[in-house]
Amino acid sequence: MAVTNLALHGGPKAVTAEDPEGWQVFGTEEAERVEGLAEAEELSATGAGITREFEEGFAGYMGRPYVLSQMNGTSTFWGAYFAVGVGPGDEVIHPTYASIGSIAPAVFLGARPVFCEVDPRTLTADPADIERRITVRTRAICVVHLFGNPADMGAVMDISRRYGIPVIEDGSHAHGAEWDGRKVGAVGNIGCFSLQGEGRGAMSVGEGGVGVTDNREYYERMLICGHLNRVGVVQELTRPEYRQLGSTCLGVKFRAHALGLGLGREQLRKLDSVNEKRRAVHQQWNRMAEEIPGLEPVKILEKARPGGYYGYRLLYRPEELGGLPVETYLKAIQAEGAQVTACDFPLLHRLPLFAEGFDIYGGNRGPLTGDYPGYREGDLPVSEAVHRRVLALPAFTDPRPGVLEQYREAFRKVTANAGALR
Repeated sequence: MAVTNLALHGGPKAVTAEDPEGWQVFGTEEAERVEGLAEAEELSATGAGITREFEEGFAGYMGRPYVLSQMNGTSTFWGAYFAVGVGPGDEVIHPTYASIGSIAPAVFLGARPVFCEVDPRTLTADPADIERRITVRTRAICVVHLFGNPADMGAVMDISRRYGIPVIEDGSHAHGAEWDGRKVGAVGNIGCFSLQGEGRGAMSVGEGGVGVTDNREYYERMLICGHLNRVGVVQELTRPEYRQLGSTCLGVKFRAHALGLGLGREQLRKLDSVNEKRRAVHQQWNRMAEEIPGLEPVKILEKARPGGYYGYRLLYRPEELGGLPVETYLKAIQAEGAQVTACDFPLLHRLPLFAEGFDIYGGNRGPLTGDYPGYREGDLPVSEAVHRRVLALPAFTDPRPGVLEQYREAFRKVTANAGALR
């Protein structure tokens, strides 16, 4: 092997910054808000106080009349699927490239997941493949705005209208992202957001979630599904069959922690400015990918405006580097000190749960037993092929001066010496 200046071969590292990120997830505003809530012993409010303040603030931001805070993103999806009537024998179409948290609640409600391909340019659900997988049992379509990149909501909502199937949006990576001038999560029938993220997401409260809709029936079903003893819940319920349940509703409590909502209320005020900073970083990554062989930006559709940015992603093009395997490429990049990894989400259809099925309820009952066909490698070839080429970059918001230039140099070095790596 020829001697190179790659760090892998003993050369100097390109990325030397020890403290690359200048942004702090929590500032004085968050600290003061949480301290005030703790001092006031407002620790379990629901439907009043900080809960109401957060929900009204989020509703105003999203342009949606009905907002419910939840304990996490998973419970938000549970409420959303329940709201649109997902139950035993139903099917839910969902992209295979996503978090399991946005489909698992449908399975617990008795529905089977029907995984669809992602567009290999955008990494979001392919509308044409969604339509191909619709059957008489399709109860809902879930669309994921993966890593903050909005899916093609124009095409998806056209399908929804033609077939009469409700759309649930997963905006967990995309707080503040937009489709055609509207916030994602406010385009489909129900929008679901996680507020977790440990600092990677633009809104991170530890654990939390929020659902949004403009449909009163869906809102009330989400209320009875998970808001046991919410302040004023009986007065909020307009349908007699729901109101007669009383304040205990269906007896389930999915409500968020008040301290987390205090963090979220303050972070919501900063969301647009955080997104502007992340958008600038994203643009620099994309320019780099356009300039350096072997890299390709993830495509942004014309009507899409990314936001949230749960990390950044680029696509590797091995054919431009003589077929250099992605594993070898990553090893060389990481040796340069760059925090770049292979994609950190598995394809859902290849997880054992969905590939082989599972007897969830016992006694050979439930949606993933009986004639459940499972999934095999090759069932979603487009997603499987692109998944191997996804590179995950750090979730920088305010990188220190020179950090992005160091990353650019790391990629440039590896590209220039690709021949010595084969």
